[in-house]
Amino acid sequence: MEWSMSVTYGALGGLVVEIVVFYGRIATWQAARHRALSRNRRRDKLPRFDKYIDPPSDALAALTRICLGAGAGWLFAPQLTGALATVAVGASAPALLRQLGSARTLQAAIAGTQAEPAAPAGEEVLES
Repeated sequence: MEWSMSVTYGALGGLVVEIVVFYGRIATWQAARHRALSRNRRRDKLPRFDKYIDPPSDALAALTRICLGAGAGWLFAPQLTGALATVAVGASAPALLRQLGSARTLQAAIAGTQAEPAAPAGEEVLES
């Protein structure tokens, strides 16, 4: 798959997750309204929409997740062969990139040192 398609599908995966998160907030608001209506019939006591949705921060979080998805699609493009796999990588981008960033060999490569393999149990390592 071309890298441009991987970036696009990865971003789409990030967008799908953000839509699910947004739906969760809407569903929570809806449930709170139903609870309030079941307790009393006065509409002035209903929870406000802006208590559950904050457009500036939610938009920034969505943009960040889409960019992370696109970045993961680009980063993993050589290993990905299908659109569905690329969407899944984009959807799981924050977790994948966090795990990739915590790998010891990657940290060593970034630092410019070479990671030494661990000695098998029971063997001594002699330094010269």
